[in-house]
Amino acid sequence: MNVQELIKIDRQLGLALEETEAVYWSKYYHADNKLPSFSSIIASAFVGAVPQLDVLAMNRVIGLGMVTIVNPEDIDSIINFYKKAGTRRFFIQLSNNTIQDNLPDLLTKAGFRLHNHWAKLMKKLDEPIAISPTELRITRITTEEANRKRDYGQILYDCFDWGDPRLKDWLSKTIGQTGYRNYLAYQDEVPIAAAALHLMGRYASLAFAGTLPSARGLGAQRALIEQRLQEAQEAGCDYIFSETGVSTIEKPVQSYKNMIKLGFQEVYQRQNWILEL
Repeated sequence: MNVQELIKIDRQLGLALEETEAVYWSKYYHADNKLPSFSSIIASAFVGAVPQLDVLAMNRVIGLGMVTIVNPEDIDSIINFYKKAGTRRFFIQLSNNTIQDNLPDLLTKAGFRLHNHWAKLMKKLDEPIAISPTELRITRITTEEANRKRDYGQILYDCFDWGDPRLKDWLSKTIGQTGYRNYLAYQDEVPIAAAALHLMGRYASLAFAGTLPSARGLGAQRALIEQRLQEAQEAGCDYIFSETGVSTIEKPVQSYKNMIKLGFQEVYQRQNWILEL
């Protein structure tokens, strides 16, 4: 019996797992002359594109088939959105809680293929959060702190092999936006890691996070996760969600392992269906 069979969720929670991610991701997509970003809602799903970046995480559809029955015309509308934006490739992410069973068939007929899976994880915030001893200092960033805002974007940029320096500003867009809390972890006076929390009613989400390669192994991500768990609980959230790559023996994913150690459970593995244009 696998993890997905062990965890039972109701309709409301299944919707929240997808909707919360769509909402916190949507806040990156608005007019930006440096790095154009486009978004829309098609068939009740979030559709986002950063066409000048060939990064699937930024060119994807979240929540398709969760609220509205999807037909071939809806899929054509999504494809046309990305063609008009100029995106090279994108993927549609399918939850295992969709309201129709034929979505994989519709996507296959439209030219999509199953690319990989991402894990959706959840933790119920019903017990006190234990904070581990650490020599690191965790600080929440405010909109007035321009230096920290630059550090935040630089750290996340340095953590991912995305190659476009315009991402430094793009990744910092959420600082000061409604629902967002953004953090830096310091070793002495040097910022070494960054992370974000998004609050949405009963639900919280662990958003972007990364540690500089030279500072890994110091417990920065554990400290940042615990800080966000505590603040989400204090804000009155009942659940906190996250998503990451699926961790296997052949290809371990450290972020997945960190969250499992801190009490998260894998709820399901979301299918990523890719289309190359």
